[in-house]
Amino acid sequence: MNVFIQGMRRSGTTILYDAFGEDPELRRFYEPFREEAETVGGGSGARSEDLFAETRRLRRAFQRERRPEIPLELFNHGGPRAPALELHRSLPDWAVDFLRHLLDQAPSVLVKEVRLCRKIADLHRLDPDAALVHVVRDPRAVSGSMLLGRGHRHQPRYADADAFFEAWSRRKLWSSRDIAKELLASGDHPGLEGGVPDFMRPLAAWSATWAGVREEGRALFGRRYVLVRLEDLRADPATVLARIYDVLGRETPAAVTGWAEGHVRRTGEIAYGDDPRWAEATRLLGMEAALHDAGYGEIATLSSPNARPVRLEAPDAAASSRLGAAIERTRRGVDRATGRTRR
Repeated sequence: MNVFIQGMRRSGTTILYDAFGEDPELRRFYEPFREEAETVGGGSGARSEDLFAETRRLRRAFQRERRPEIPLELFNHGGPRAPALELHRSLPDWAVDFLRHLLDQAPSVLVKEVRLCRKIADLHRLDPDAALVHVVRDPRAVSGSMLLGRGHRHQPRYADADAFFEAWSRRKLWSSRDIAKELLASGDHPGLEGGVPDFMRPLAAWSATWAGVREEGRALFGRRYVLVRLEDLRADPATVLARIYDVLGRETPAAVTGWAEGHVRRTGEIAYGDDPRWAEATRLLGMEAALHDAGYGEIATLSSPNARPVRLEAPDAAASSRLGAAIERTRRGVDRATGRTRR
């Protein structure tokens, strides 16, 4: 049986893909529509090889031999080249042909991609008997991961909670900036057409990704749709993997379970996870039902009598620049030292 892994960036799709690397019966392909660049370790960093190498080789050969009229750069169908394409409802014919080509490479193929949240129907048409594994993560953790970066290398940008929740910048944020911009401009979130602060952009993308995969995944794949929360994978890798392999009609290979238990991080922190601004942001984005369905309903209940509101007005252009951001961080340092409060 073929397997499709779909989920939002920074949600744990790669670590699950990594675990399946211990199953000799599965031929795996990493993000067929990503950019050409090497990706040593991919999103998880758990493996030392370029995860995209084999897919890149086949993609180049496919383009050269079967679709020479399509420039190779267009095979990056979505972010970072053109993130808004991820919101389109279907793939172009050549892209469907490429996925079919990958599925023809072996009796059982696993394709992991983060750019197909609204193209589940295309996957179903390619193989209606496949399994669809939908990976989801607490949206606060996704947003924090995108803002802070790997190893929290962007932590200096955010001296405190206010700096985190009030930041407006031009950072791409793993393509979520452009995706959120498209969603807001299309009217998906009335009243927010003027934009939202950085931390809300991944939340808007999370909401769109969740809805697309969840609704069509359950409707089209039925019992072969498997929802995997990263938090559950971290708590009990063996049980989560067993649910997936049950759909595949197989026992979980011991090597897969062993690798996951040895490499999946068991804990994960959430930046300012108890701040009520998460609740206000998800309410503004209309995410309450999705949070409950995904098992994160507690986010909507966060509250505090001293809660500060989400800042929905953009700062001036200077504050959005690198220099302006540095000035803002200095200002906040002075405020903390003097005890001054600004609104």
